[in-house]
Amino acid sequence: MKQIEWRAFPYGDRVYRYTGSSLEAHWSVLHSGDREAFPDAQRLADQLERCGPGLSNDADPNNLAEMLQSAWRDYHAGDFCAAMTTGQAAGPIGAVVAGRAAIAYAMHLESDPVRALTLLCDTASHCERLSQIDPGWANVWYTHALALARYSQQISVVKALGRGLGSKVRQSLMIAIALEPDHAAAHAALGGYHIEVVDKVGSVVGRLTHGASRALGLRHFERAIVLDPDSPSIRIAYANALSINRRSRRSVAVERNISAAATCQPRDAIAHLDADRAKTLLEGVGV
Repeated sequence: MKQIEWRAFPYGDRVYRYTGSSLEAHWSVLHSGDREAFPDAQRLADQLERCGPGLSNDADPNNLAEMLQSAWRDYHAGDFCAAMTTGQAAGPIGAVVAGRAAIAYAMHLESDPVRALTLLCDTASHCERLSQIDPGWANVWYTHALALARYSQQISVVKALGRGLGSKVRQSLMIAIALEPDHAAAHAALGGYHIEVVDKVGSVVGRLTHGASRALGLRHFERAIVLDPDSPSIRIAYANALSINRRSRRSVAVERNISAAATCQPRDAIAHLDADRAKTLLEGVGV
């Protein structure tokens, strides 16, 4: 991809900078939604032994742990360029953190739609490669699905369905959930798939052609809220789902979820950006 000038996280990269041992200490909270395991040297040594040398550019698990932890620190701090660069330098194993950084940047900070699409396409490609090396890693499939889902939304869901991207999103999310049943973010993303498909093509075509159901989508969202009630991104996505073709009785639930997102205590830069978005949405609905 052509070199781009990256926009900075608007609140500075020190606000959510987890230095030293604080990253591991806060890890379970930071990753309550995706259940990602902390990348320590022992875990990475086991992963390298299981997957072989194609997993990483560096066979030393201690060096690799340092690189991946640094990338995740940058990701949570909102320094998405550094997170993506360090993740990619680690080789295929860095596709998850690099991809998450690229998706966050593309959706929150990138103003050029062409560059945003390129970031999303590249992320999906890197995750496809990693899924062949380590197919048992839930967040490889989740990140792949998230990149394709965001790409689909940018080009239009109908166009994406016509190109077969919807089935790839659904399949990757189902694999992620099969590997990690308590993956709140994957449940929310799968809920969004069901709701958006039905909204665009109707309930009959959605069910018969794309395996989509509004009722099932809402159940996935409800599961996601139970698993990670403090996630502003999940709350916003749920509110959007409820607002699609909603009846008047749904409006209270929509506003309640947007309010929950707006008043959350952000854990990192992504959550801060999502909370800001929720505050803007609240102004729009006059709450």
